[in-house]
Amino acid sequence: MSLVTLLTDFGWASPYPGQMKGVLRSLCRAALIDLTHDVPAHDIACGAYVLAAAARAFPAGTIHLAVVDPGVGTSRLPVAIASGGQVFVGPDNGLLLVAARALGTPRAHAVAVERFALRPLSTTFHGRDLFAPAAAAIARGLAVEQVGPPVPAPVVLPEQPAARDGGLLRGQVLYRDPFGNLITNIPAGWLDDLAGPLVIVHARGQATAHRVTTYGDGAPGDLVILAGSDGTAEIAVRGGRAADLLPFGPGDPVMIRS
Repeated sequence: MSLVTLLTDFGWASPYPGQMKGVLRSLCRAALIDLTHDVPAHDIACGAYVLAAAARAFPAGTIHLAVVDPGVGTSRLPVAIASGGQVFVGPDNGLLLVAARALGTPRAHAVAVERFALRPLSTTFHGRDLFAPAAAAIARGLAVEQVGPPVPAPVVLPEQPAARDGGLLRGQVLYRDPFGNLITNIPAGWLDDLAGPLVIVHARGQATAHRVTTYGDGAPGDLVILAGSDGTAEIAVRGGRAADLLPFGPGDPVMIRS
């Protein structure tokens, strides 16, 4: 049996995730797993991070149906991207490519609307009327190369690659998790090159943080930096929320120095 995951910004209380699952169930026998439907509305970058973080835990053959699609109904392409034995289906707006690149070498194909769309095709709900039918076809065994023509240059989200210059590490905040932890794209191993208390530089100044191994290290209320579960530097507060203490949001630049 195929495995299909779902990730959207639709909200758990809306009928939209259920409608997508209803279409999937009517068109294939795949097992369905909800990754989340609480991506902040229209936040493509946040959805891309969550999808990439989750996809690494899934086996080859998994199909990820992801919809954070503020451009629904416009000229943006619907795509299916194969990479690392998994397939990602959704809008070509940068949402899928981060995860696809993390798994391997992406092969993107446009989804042929005339072949897969339910009729009438809504201009506001391609998750139900286009992406779900395409994902169901792939779950039934259709090769990604057969969904439509190749897309040689899928949309790439703007990014600030991590860099280091002596004792200064530069990167960006990728995600603010429900605990208020700030997850960056700075490789956690780079922290080993910094000595003593660490300084986090932000738009309004700077803050001193302690390098720790676990969330429980340090005194209550301490600002800490540690290696997160995805292998990147994570900023947290012992027993608190780093997001409430520091003026960082997803996409913001961050600097760490000793």
